Amino acid sequence: MEFSKNFYESILNGMLDLVRVIDIDGVVVFCNAKMKEEFGDQTGKKCYELFCKDSRCEDCIAIRSIREKTRFMKYAHYKDKTYYVISSPVCGQDGKVVGTVEVFRDITEQRKIEERLRRQNEILRRDLEFAKRLQQSLLPVIPRIEGYRITYTYKPCERLGGDFLDVINIDDKIVFYVADVAGHGLLASMVTIFVKQSIIKNAHTYINSSAQEIMKGVLLDFIEMNFPSEIYITVVLGILERQNGKVTMISAGHVTEPILVKANKKVKMFSMRGQPIASIDLEQGFEMKETILEKNDKLIFYSDGLIESKNKQGEMYGKKRLIKRILSIKNINTELLIRDVRNFVSDIDDDIAVLMVEKI
Repeated sequence: MEFSKNFYESILNGMLDLVRVIDIDGVVVFCNAKMKEEFGDQTGKKCYELFCKDSRCEDCIAIRSIREKTRFMKYAHYKDKTYYVISSPVCGQDGKVVGTVEVFRDITEQRKIEERLRRQNEILRRDLEFAKRLQQSLLPVIPRIEGYRITYTYKPCERLGGDFLDVINIDDKIVFYVADVAGHGLLASMVTIFVKQSIIKNAHTYINSSAQEIMKGVLLDFIEMNFPSEIYITVVLGILERQNGKVTMISAGHVTEPILVKANKKVKMFSMRGQPIASIDLEQGFEMKETILEKNDKLIFYSDGLIESKNKQGEMYGKKRLIKRILSIKNINTELLIRDVRNFVSDIDDDIAVLMVEKI
């Protein structure tokens, strides 16, 4: 089927993009209607005259397209506009390249949007970096506590994490906890700040009442804050009485069970029921458990990222592997536990917080 020159020109004139055809000498032999509307009729002029130049551009894609018989692309700027230009070779009936067809697409608005997004992303990056430093500054500096050693390791999987932990010294008692805010990123990290302040307030208020009163106070504070319904917190909290080594533990929906490692290497895990800290009071209450720390005993609190991280085969690290590692390492510490998880999964995709209280 043969088509006339007018047929092809009608197609090109109907395009929304700007189109021109250039011969092998760099002379414009055709401009479509959109090109004429934007720049005036360039027919008979050298291709580079469009941009008010006296000679070819150093990166002339028309020449490259003709010489290498393939398509080339570049960005071109004219006055206050930006164009994405594609130059494609045009062949005659004998298969030889006789010129090139260039398509100009106006991407000025797109570039403006991209620049606005770039600036917004830069502002967000700075905000996230500040939030990260703020969150890290809130991690506890463990005081020297006679008769006990408290250590922790915190590894967020992203720049900001939803896990958090703290140690609060109140008279002859030590309050310590590991919390997990649903999700990651900026919102989760900001909620961890709420967790810290609320637990500090309620611990000082109810330290002589019960761990349940502390957790109820945190729940009421959370409800009053009117957080989005998809945000919730799980917490495992302990109160250590320094004089006798008694630890009272309570859980607010925290799925991981505290692990007690006795000096003789016997292991006990504490399962506790309790509702998460959420936007409504489910009236499920918070179950408490107690234990006594004796010399060289270790009590470990941790977030679910420690045991639920998976390797490339989809296998979870799991509780059994955790217990095995705890028992096999002579001087176990929180850093070694997380290092073992990293070796197992290679790429941790959840926050991990581990806190250990040892009687010495």
